[in-house]
Amino acid sequence: MEKENESIKDDVPVRVLHLIDRISGYGTTRLLWDIVRLTPPDKVEHFVITFSPDQGKWFHAERLRERGAYRPFPKTGLLKLGRRNWVWFLVRYISMLWHVFKSLIWFRPHIIHVHTSNSVTVGLLLKVVLWRPVVHLVPSLFSQMVDAGKAWVPRLYARFHVLIDCFFAAASRSRDELLSIGIPGSKIVPFYGLLDLQEINEVRHKQQQYHKTIRETSRLPSDALIALSVGRLDPVKGHIFALEALPALLRQFPNLHWLVLGEGKQRAELEDRARKLGISPHVHLLGHQGHTLPFYAAATVYLRTMIFEETNLSTYQAMAMGLPIVGFDTGCETELLNKVGHGIFPIKMSKLCRQQWLRSWQCLIEVEKLVVVAWSLVGLIWTSGRQSRI
Repeated sequence: MEKENESIKDDVPVRVLHLIDRISGYGTTRLLWDIVRLTPPDKVEHFVITFSPDQGKWFHAERLRERGAYRPFPKTGLLKLGRRNWVWFLVRYISMLWHVFKSLIWFRPHIIHVHTSNSVTVGLLLKVVLWRPVVHLVPSLFSQMVDAGKAWVPRLYARFHVLIDCFFAAASRSRDELLSIGIPGSKIVPFYGLLDLQEINEVRHKQQQYHKTIRETSRLPSDALIALSVGRLDPVKGHIFALEALPALLRQFPNLHWLVLGEGKQRAELEDRARKLGISPHVHLLGHQGHTLPFYAAATVYLRTMIFEETNLSTYQAMAMGLPIVGFDTGCETELLNKVGHGIFPIKMSKLCRQQWLRSWQCLIEVEKLVVVAWSLVGLIWTSGRQSRI
């Protein structure tokens, strides 16, 4: 890569072309926004091209536009095509290639940064044609890719990794997976420092204020206990487990309310199930929120119910905000939560596990009512067949 970048002059900003499947409010887009906002504009210039249309509902798109890093091209007609339609895929692929071609003329990127699955194939093509440095931010674990119907992505990595100069891995388990399919360790760069501690400290100093305002804006009682979940409404996020636990908890804590920040295809299912359980007044699906930290500041406990992932960005934020955390053991040996002692549960929901799941909520809520608990002091929850203790 050093040889390929010899033509970059010291007084000329490095131009990075980012290719991403779509702008959303979640993990990969959040990391993209951090890359753009944290790099000095006189040193690095960014431009973003998406595979899917910008539907105008994500605040990250507006922020990127304000920085001059994103100019969504008109794709109104494409929104009418079915997402699984082969015409949909072909038209969008050609459209992305066309806009990439135009960017090569006016933007003239030094580095091509591909972020998600469909964009990887475009990046590989550009590498072959242009021989520019291509780097890739691995978006998820292989198990998540398989669950999303993209089992071909790990196979693509294994076969064509020689064309990718660098793999950025946000999760330590991702590095292990990349090594297991033959990618050299010298190509894998783990990155840390995923939290903006300055922003977090500012919010923590206003914790009492947010404790009041979030309850008011969400129309909750002033003494409401808040269980917070953050993540798109998708089965892999495990929101249904939290929902099913609520009736038993409400018998002991009638002022408990579940707030969910995120949007997705499971919304109707969750709303319907809440109605059938008779707990709709205690379930609040608030959709995507541009600024999530105030909700952490107002929460009583954080629910980490995803069933595949390692520790994700939302969980890191809960830790930094000092929240006790309840969640599942996803089988990732390197997870930070197993080391610092948060509540962890196995995925297999045996009768004992269900009792542990409910008991953990109860213990954490009872403790929170008495004293502010630092996350590192929350006790261990052992796997199935072992006792849990808080």
